[in-house]
Amino acid sequence: MEPVRRSWWNCATGVFVVFWLGLLWAGQSKMLRDPGTLWHTVVGERIIQTGAFIRTDSFSFMQKGEAWIAQQWLGECAMAVVHRIAGLDGLVLTSAVLLAGIFAFLAGRFSRSGLQWPATMLLLLMVAGASSYHFIPRPHLITILLLAWLVATLCDVEAGRASARRLFLLPPIFVLWTNVHGGALGGVATAFIVLMIWLLRPVRMLRVETDPKRSASPLVTAAVLSLSFVAVLINPYGPSLPRVWLSLMNSDLLPKLIIEHAPLDPLSIEGLMILAVAAVYLGLLFASRRDGLRATWFVPLIWLFLAFSRVRHGPLFAITAAVAVADMLHMKNVRWRANKSTFASFLSPLPIRHPHSFRPAVIPAMFVLTALALQAAGIRCPLIGAGWCRLDSTYWPIEATNALRRHMTEYPEDRRVFNDMRFGGYLIYHVADAEVYIDDRCELYREAGLRRYVELRRTPHLMKGLADYEDVHWALVQTRSPMAEYLSHSPDWVELHRDGTASLFHRRRNGLKS
Repeated sequence: MEPVRRSWWNCATGVFVVFWLGLLWAGQSKMLRDPGTLWHTVVGERIIQTGAFIRTDSFSFMQKGEAWIAQQWLGECAMAVVHRIAGLDGLVLTSAVLLAGIFAFLAGRFSRSGLQWPATMLLLLMVAGASSYHFIPRPHLITILLLAWLVATLCDVEAGRASARRLFLLPPIFVLWTNVHGGALGGVATAFIVLMIWLLRPVRMLRVETDPKRSASPLVTAAVLSLSFVAVLINPYGPSLPRVWLSLMNSDLLPKLIIEHAPLDPLSIEGLMILAVAAVYLGLLFASRRDGLRATWFVPLIWLFLAFSRVRHGPLFAITAAVAVADMLHMKNVRWRANKSTFASFLSPLPIRHPHSFRPAVIPAMFVLTALALQAAGIRCPLIGAGWCRLDSTYWPIEATNALRRHMTEYPEDRRVFNDMRFGGYLIYHVADAEVYIDDRCELYREAGLRRYVELRRTPHLMKGLADYEDVHWALVQTRSPMAEYLSHSPDWVELHRDGTASLFHRRRNGLKS
């Protein structure tokens, strides 16, 4: 067996197993701290049960019957299927597999670029650190995976390592991507920018050595561009889907309510990791300027800029930067010289090749199938078996929700629950009969609904008017909040449960104690 192929196999397989087990260990409860994981699963289950696409809301009493589309319907259905088989353990397992696969993919590209394994692991850990806060079971993981594949494909075509015919894979991939997650908008924009540069500034003008027979012709490039834009419209909701994406991107209120939409904090752990990845990427880009630059190498700059405006783009920058760094190292004329760089020792003299084989996937597949079998059979086992993953009672209103279910049997006509936004997805998942006030489907509540929620949090006494007008009889809020303080002293409400995470209240009837 050729040394380069054996090295690539060993590197990719080892990275997959290490990252997969590490994610399962660290993600026992930390990967289940996003309400989207819960309500996405419920939405997927409802689509499967009814056999119809959701077009109106049925979860919130404030927006019940209003137009709402399940914009990530295909990803949600996949989550529902996994949940049927193995519950929350299966969702975490699937997420760990996707993420480990992404890092194995990057490891393979680093290995084939000639980078030795210590440097490869260091770069991968930096990328993981810059992305880890987004390691949660949600359809957006497909965006991270497909964006890595997209940029790698564009790099290979531009470098002449792959035929331009491979670009025709983009439109069908965009169809799949569109129906799984709104990140398809970023994928199409990325492809558009690169392909337009190819059209307006031919590769040869960038002083890059390519095989003319493999270079994308203007006709191929224009055709792929056109088909990619059409691909976004191939979904059950037509143009309404991209309109929802754009409305979320243009919201000024989301950064104040949801952490992932907030600007990047350079002093946070993820901020420091993103800056570290940026330093490596920008340093290598600067070192490559004299030897010729490729259009694809500038893609991470776009995502770096977007990351500073919204931290949710940080993982996309880190992933695209890793692909670009690997591609820069592929160029034989962008090798650091020992007397000019302290990083030269990280490069190995292995030839650059691109073996294609499924053999590296054999060992990871055995691990994954074993874990899935244990979970599906309900066999409890640390790390890979059933019962390992759990919801954190210090973060989720577990006991308060149990109390709500018990008390709702006494008042079956009272279904409307005022809740904190963070608890909305949990209630949708755990209390099927409840109608929530709000959750993190921000496109449903729009700016007006989100502002009403913010105003209620700031001035809790407005709760009286809301409860009277909307006939709200339950309130499930964070214990250490102004709303909980107000309700505990209000003569209109009775406290039924309180713990360190959440408090449950029931509204009095006709002045009498509930």
